[in-house]
Amino acid sequence: MVIDHPDGQKVSTSPSLADASIVWVAFLVRTSSLLAQGLWRDEVDQWRFAFLSPSELLANLTRPGWNGPLYSPLLRGWIALAGESVFAMRFLSVLFGVLSVVIAHALIHRMIGSRQARLTALLIAVSPYMTWYAQEIKMYTWVPLLVSLALYGMDRAVDSGQARWWWLVFGATTLAVYSHILAALLVPILGLWFWFHPSRSPRAWVGGLATAAGLTLPYLPLLRWQAALAFVPRETGFPARSLGQMVGALLTGWSAGISQGTWPISAIVVLAVGVGAALAGAGALRLVRIGRVDATARLVAWLMLPLAGVWLVSQWSPIFTDRYLIWSSPAYYTLAAVGLIGLHRAWRPLGVLGLGLTLVFAGHGLIVQATVPIKPQFRQAVDAVAARGEAGDLLLFQIPYNRIVYEAYAGDGLGAWAEAPFTNWREPDGTYQVGTDYVAREMRRIVAGRDRVWLVYSEAEIWDDRELVKAWLDDTHVLQYQEHFAGVSLFRYGRPAR
Repeated sequence: MVIDHPDGQKVSTSPSLADASIVWVAFLVRTSSLLAQGLWRDEVDQWRFAFLSPSELLANLTRPGWNGPLYSPLLRGWIALAGESVFAMRFLSVLFGVLSVVIAHALIHRMIGSRQARLTALLIAVSPYMTWYAQEIKMYTWVPLLVSLALYGMDRAVDSGQARWWWLVFGATTLAVYSHILAALLVPILGLWFWFHPSRSPRAWVGGLATAAGLTLPYLPLLRWQAALAFVPRETGFPARSLGQMVGALLTGWSAGISQGTWPISAIVVLAVGVGAALAGAGALRLVRIGRVDATARLVAWLMLPLAGVWLVSQWSPIFTDRYLIWSSPAYYTLAAVGLIGLHRAWRPLGVLGLGLTLVFAGHGLIVQATVPIKPQFRQAVDAVAARGEAGDLLLFQIPYNRIVYEAYAGDGLGAWAEAPFTNWREPDGTYQVGTDYVAREMRRIVAGRDRVWLVYSEAEIWDDRELVKAWLDDTHVLQYQEHFAGVSLFRYGRPAR
């Protein structure tokens, strides 16, 4: 079927071969390098949480400070079906990531048109950023899927007034707020989408008010502790960032992916950010110019309101990390797609150049993420210890939590291990509470009776930013071997000859 669209184009409502091909591209991009990066502690956390007792999983739904409680039972059910290999567990995120491409296409198709929807789907499909988080054992593709579903339901509900679409809004939003702490910011976005919709059904107000009232019930248990913590100064583990730094981090991730490094990678990242931001801005201007202020308002609300909320809360308690706002990125890719189509219509070579550059930057980011170690390489560290270790060796973990990541790869147990002492306690004036005497006392107790000690060193500044533990081992033992992998280093120490 073909319908007329406000943009003056003929829009087919049936999926095409091109649309299906984009979905396959999204799938292939995400699965081809699924095991390229090692596990990191957040993934292992999620893995462990999936096996909490049913009573603990239920209690976590309303436990203060607990983020994403719904994803744990979801992952547990998936493991029961697919298995506990890293590939299998990450594959759940792949499926959600691919489905997000499909739902984003359907949503933008309704809002703006088929060409914009297809290009938006392509940009999401090849996005290094969206691919990266589709390759983690976390909720960072599940939440964008739910958000897109809720917004799609809102668009259909306001347009038709049918109860089934209001139920979709209610269900997807409720699942989202129990899947990530910041998904609560979806609620005001839904309100703005309702308000700016260009063709509200006469029955829309009834359904909208009923859904808004209904959403308060499942959210009340979370609101009780989230509201209490939102504006209370506290340590969160995140660095304080200005609004400009937040915008820069988001644009960098969404435009170039998780690429890290020096020249020429850094130069490519800067170019990708500049082109991406320019295209998104051009897209917003084009929608206004062709009379689609409603679409501009809804997309900008989706893009900017979550960031504004995070920035506001961060004035008291820093909570910004770019992955927390991944569910806003489809709005960015939509605006970029609209900008590309506008360039193409203004002057075809310019549009072709813009699309070519965008795809080149995406390809570069995907290649870097698939070939350059970015996450800690604990598998290599485990193999190195297995090749050079001896019975009776002590594994000393700094930070201690990385024992769990290490054990995920070791498989048959760790043998003797210990946690390195924490030394970062501070007084209110910033001075340290413990020093070298404390470390010496604790380390003598920990290594007593051991001839060789392996120091497994990763993110040590979180636990011992003065490196007092390593300094003590350097002073009292002989360094026999060291090797450095991405994100983790190994040091083997032996007792000095008597």
